[in-house]
Amino acid sequence: MKTIKIGTMSVEIYDAIEELPITRFHKFNKMVLVDSGIGSDLSDFDNHIERAIRFCRVNPEATATELQNLRQNVYFIQSGISPKMMAFCVLVKTIDGEPFDNISDDSLQALQKRFEDIPINQLTARLEAVKKKIDDELHLYFPGQFDDAAVKEYYDHLRRRTLLMLESVIAGDTDDKRKEIDAITTALITYTKPMEFQGNKSIEISYDKQFEEMCLILSQNLHVNPKKFTVLEYYNAFEFLKKQLRQNGTNKAPIKR
Repeated sequence: MKTIKIGTMSVEIYDAIEELPITRFHKFNKMVLVDSGIGSDLSDFDNHIERAIRFCRVNPEATATELQNLRQNVYFIQSGISPKMMAFCVLVKTIDGEPFDNISDDSLQALQKRFEDIPINQLTARLEAVKKKIDDELHLYFPGQFDDAAVKEYYDHLRRRTLLMLESVIAGDTDDKRKEIDAITTALITYTKPMEFQGNKSIEISYDKQFEEMCLILSQNLHVNPKKFTVLEYYNAFEFLKKQLRQNGTNKAPIKR
């Protein structure tokens, strides 16, 4: 845990996987997921427009989903709902010594309002710092689960685009270079398809169901209550169960994390 000063408030936040409860981590990730797919502010509105334009060229079917997410983004902005700030609120353990235990959406939005006079960049910086620390710890403890080849491929594209832009500055711009840069830009912007947040295909519903399935499997096989685990305990149990299944000659994976 870490105690920070936000305005006049003394706020204790979870910032380590050995203390952060898995149920909070699940909620935190879900809010981060919503923020990445829908967004919280006008910069995300502009990103949706740009992605919709690019998808029109390479994947017209994805354009409708992107526009649906744009509509949801506008609703969030008008309603003052910020998934990014709700993700930060999930990490709050106490405020001025008062415990914050209810992480329902309504409770998170109410807590968000207590921070509304705080500069958004201050809270975002706190959020990004904690997120990076948790990500680093998960990669350190469980590299097999959290190393993502797709992310490496994305950064290879980004590196190639950067090199081309530098070449254009140093050696001069050409039509071929501009076309290649634009093609890579489209590939980067449309690298992931827009997530669906409406109906029975909602990514939020799938994410919740996967978490519940994983908890059931851990409970049935290890006779524990995984919802009382910390993040470290939860993923360690997941690794232990996979090891047990391999030793028993079972090739079935214990499922998605």
